[in-house]
Amino acid sequence: MGLGIIALIVGGVVGYLEYSGVSVSEVAELIAEGGENQLREQMRPASSGPRVLVIALDGVGDDELRDAVAGGRAPNMARLLGASTGENGVYEHAYAVPGVLSVLPSTTLAAWSSVFTGRPAGQHGVPGNEWFAREEGRFYAPAPVSITEAGDAVKVYAEDLIGGALRAPTLYERANVRSHVSLSQIHHGADILTTPDVEAFGALASALAEGITDEEEVTQAAYEELDRTAVESLIGSLQKHGIPDLQVVYFPGVDLYTHVAEQPIDDQRNYLRDVVDDCVGLILAEYQAQGFLEETYVVFVSDHGHTPVLDDDRHALGAEGEDEPTSLIQQAGFRLRPLKIELAEEEQDYQATVAYQGAIAYVYLADRSTCAAEGQRCDWKRAPRLQEDVIPVARAFAAATATGAGVPALQGTLDLIFAREPRAPGQDALPFQVWDGERLVPVGEYLSANPRPDLLDLQARLDSLAVGPYGHRAGDILLLAKSGPDRPIEERFYFSGRYRSWHGSPSSQDSEIPLVVARPSSSGADLRDRISAAVGDKPSQLDITDVLLSLLNPT
Repeated sequence: MGLGIIALIVGGVVGYLEYSGVSVSEVAELIAEGGENQLREQMRPASSGPRVLVIALDGVGDDELRDAVAGGRAPNMARLLGASTGENGVYEHAYAVPGVLSVLPSTTLAAWSSVFTGRPAGQHGVPGNEWFAREEGRFYAPAPVSITEAGDAVKVYAEDLIGGALRAPTLYERANVRSHVSLSQIHHGADILTTPDVEAFGALASALAEGITDEEEVTQAAYEELDRTAVESLIGSLQKHGIPDLQVVYFPGVDLYTHVAEQPIDDQRNYLRDVVDDCVGLILAEYQAQGFLEETYVVFVSDHGHTPVLDDDRHALGAEGEDEPTSLIQQAGFRLRPLKIELAEEEQDYQATVAYQGAIAYVYLADRSTCAAEGQRCDWKRAPRLQEDVIPVARAFAAATATGAGVPALQGTLDLIFAREPRAPGQDALPFQVWDGERLVPVGEYLSANPRPDLLDLQARLDSLAVGPYGHRAGDILLLAKSGPDRPIEERFYFSGRYRSWHGSPSSQDSEIPLVVARPSSSGADLRDRISAAVGDKPSQLDITDVLLSLLNPT
């Protein structure tokens, strides 16, 4: 099936598997070695109140889930929801909230962190799949994109990496009820975590950074095994411990597969039919067997959608090579951080680094006056200088995308370039502004002069990412690649290795997510009234924690 050379941590020794030479059964054997972890020394008792079951579907857009339910590809989900009443989003026993937008970037770790804290990245501190925390001098890569190491993807489960990085309480801490989590990266404060083998998950996750090759034949088998064995572990845990107040079941395989599938959107819909819906049916059957299904709120939610892209070097804006964005940063006079998580002492004199989020890239810059000479370590706790450090890089990217100056391969690749007056860690970061080629322009002012209805709620979502005590983790410069369904596929670009679909942009395809609340003993109209009161007129991912808390605490 082949996903290139993938880093795999086994028994503390870093090995490498070339997936083209490893059978699906061998991968499945690794995955099946997972189990159950009790996260709290004293688990909270389950209450007599309502139960909430969250089905967390990674990478499934709103249209894709609705089409699967309506088109017969999700019969178990369809039976739970009941027939459509003809009203917008209202089913016999469910309500599908229309117009729910993800946070920005519409990518996995930023989005799920907001789903399970109810806070934006500028406040919770996890701005993407990878990021640089300048106050720590540390590069995080729990879902690596610009680098190829799997270490942080494993630490997500082995060391609660995301829980340690978050600067806001999680849903599990706020609800303070018996909470079980299956495979989700955000599990801090829960009682039980069930997983397949975390090293095998790290291998699959790190494939995101490897990209695909012309020779490989991709199948859904390993991704399916990941999701199915996670559900098997979950059901074993439910039979052992009973139904908790709150159960979160995370399906990462559908996203990982969509990135590499030949026909991303069609293949995702088939994956929903072949894998996800069947797994959901098994979970619902266990709830039914234990007598809890009728009174359980079942919530379907996602982090982002997917936009098909071309899997070639022209459209994949990588992190290593003379024709990539990092080369332009070096040409602007910056020493670039090596593309790995941990650095040796002699590698600590870098002046710039990048973190990739698919349609978006973050560029972090040092105050070069603190480390002008090669070998000098920069003071990353200081903000860079706007005129001396930030503006030269913004100008370089503007020139490169306009004319190919410096790196001809970058011509025509970028949509917008954002920068801002830097602030040091410990101070609230300021909003990004648009670099128009000559000066920084407030986003609202720029959009008034240059309307962009395709970039949904851009200013508010960008401010949620970049403003606040941890807004600096989104970089000093933010690059938005040309992307989105309104462009021909030949004009879509993305920051990563080669893939067949990506996300991260403010476009509708990446940003519109499902939020469906079902309950067999409730009417869809009653659920609509209750959920609408919680999410208001402009529902977003930031409302989901409040929705879940309201379901758990109806009074």
